[in-house]
Amino acid sequence: MLKEEDIIEAVCTELRRRGYAIEQKLTTKQQGDDVIAVKLGHPKQPLFVEAKGETSSRTGSKRYGKPFDSAQVRVHVAEALYKAAEVLSRTGSTNDARVGIAFPDNDLHRRFEKAGHAVIIKLGIAVFWVRQDKSVEVQSPWEV
Repeated sequence: MLKEEDIIEAVCTELRRRGYAIEQKLTTKQQGDDVIAVKLGHPKQPLFVEAKGETSSRTGSKRYGKPFDSAQVRVHVAEALYKAAEVLSRTGSTNDARVGIAFPDNDLHRRFEKAGHAVIIKLGIAVFWVRQDKSVEVQSPWEV
C-alpha cells in the first residue's frame, strides 16, 4: 500500500530525473504544498504538486495499512483538484506556475480522476500516476 509520503518521494524522484530541482517536499505531518519544484533553466515557473496516498500514513489509525474505500478516494481526488485550483488562483495562471496532482495508480483513483478529467485538462493540470514499484506515469497537457 502506497502512503502519501511514498507518492511524494516517487514524484520527486521522477521530477529530478526530468531535470527539476525540488525546493519543497513536505511530510504528511506538515501542511502546505506537498511538492514545489523548478525545472532547471525555468526558475520563474514553479511546479506545485498535491499528493494523495492509498492508505493512512498514521500508525494506529483505523485505515493504517488498509486501502481507502470508494468514498474516501472520491474525497481525496476532490481535495487534490481543489488544491490544484487554489494554487492556480494563488499564482495567477499556468504561465506563472504549473500544477500537478499525484495519485496511486489503482482502479479507484483512476475512476474518480476520470470523472473530472476534462476539467483537469482544461485547467492545465498534470496527473502523476505512481505504481506499486514507485515508477511514475505522467499525463500532462504541457511538457513536464
